[in-house]
Amino acid sequence: MRRQLALRDFEDFKKFVSENDNVNRCIVRADLNLPSDVADLSRVYAVKDTVLDVINLGLNVVLISHYKRPSIDDVANPKYSLKNIANKIAEVLGCEVYFEGASIFNINPEAVNSKITLMENLRFYEGETTNDKKFAQRLAEFGDVYINDAFSVSHREHASVCAITEYLPPFAGYSLQREVDGISSVTSNIIRPFAAIIGGSKVSSKMEVLNQISKTADYLIVAGAMANTFLAANGINMQDSLIERDYLETARRIMRESKSEIILPIDFLASKNLNKDGENYDYTAIPPGFSCFDIGGKTIERIIEIIEKSKTLLWNGALGAFEFSNFDRSSKILAEYIAKETKNNKLISVIGGGETIASIGDYKKDTTFVSTAGGAFLEFVAGNRLPGIEALLKTSSH
Repeated sequence: MRRQLALRDFEDFKKFVSENDNVNRCIVRADLNLPSDVADLSRVYAVKDTVLDVINLGLNVVLISHYKRPSIDDVANPKYSLKNIANKIAEVLGCEVYFEGASIFNINPEAVNSKITLMENLRFYEGETTNDKKFAQRLAEFGDVYINDAFSVSHREHASVCAITEYLPPFAGYSLQREVDGISSVTSNIIRPFAAIIGGSKVSSKMEVLNQISKTADYLIVAGAMANTFLAANGINMQDSLIERDYLETARRIMRESKSEIILPIDFLASKNLNKDGENYDYTAIPPGFSCFDIGGKTIERIIEIIEKSKTLLWNGALGAFEFSNFDRSSKILAEYIAKETKNNKLISVIGGGETIASIGDYKKDTTFVSTAGGAFLEFVAGNRLPGIEALLKTSSH
């Protein structure tokens, strides 16, 4: 699958700084797109070591990030401003954070000289998402060197991830390096048997990773709402369950060409809506008007049997509607079992994606590696080249 990658890491960064007297400011691309209630600060903690070590080298830090998904018309809307989380960032870093809310086109770059400056939401600028070189060049004027510590957006050809590396020497931060190393340790040297659980709601969003893993894993366990599409492709009446009918043939092709043993649910917790408790039904006997919201007991047992004989496990995507307490049973049972097997050194477990992490709760601390990324995690696992990572390779021309 994915080869081991040699990135220009923080050691290379320190060497560069020591050899160049004119390096005073470092732009750090972080992912500070926190939940609305900012209760989960894991993305700030992820970048903390990088920011503090840059400061310890005597450099000022210019933090850049996106925040939510505003349109260009939302520039004046305060709910999309990174100012909302500046204080939280300062608490985690243990340093004062100066927030610069003006447009980068209206600021003298030389006047940005605080120890830590947080710039305004990158997605207030059209040039960010179009990977515009002029925008990237202007952004680069606020630093002398660049660190990408946002693995979660490194699959996107955005100006703050890709084009900026044409104007500043680019390096990888600690968090990004950990993500690449953690995922690569599994995908580059798989210890078999290798099982993969791919969940979530849509086949369309995970087509490439399903294709790739179906040719690599010994067992491919398809769960979540996307399993409905696979079962429907086999002629099963899934009643009112979510199905992507445009992808029925895609599901058939994956099953037809797979080198993995594909495991589909054999029973479900189903009900008329999410507010009603589900009852366990065989996959061939779902009542009319019912929808499947979680995998059932026999399916859980089958998955545990597969994990029990596996050495490596990759899990991405929710198994059911875990946000509702009446449909979180499978997530809790399997997360507990995976954590136990990992703690007993019987399993290497890699968990990826915010939804997956949320569904397993505190059990995440007992897994081998947890990736906070969603789309980037899937792209990387699928063996695709991530433009933000390619720019940081030691072999890249910079």
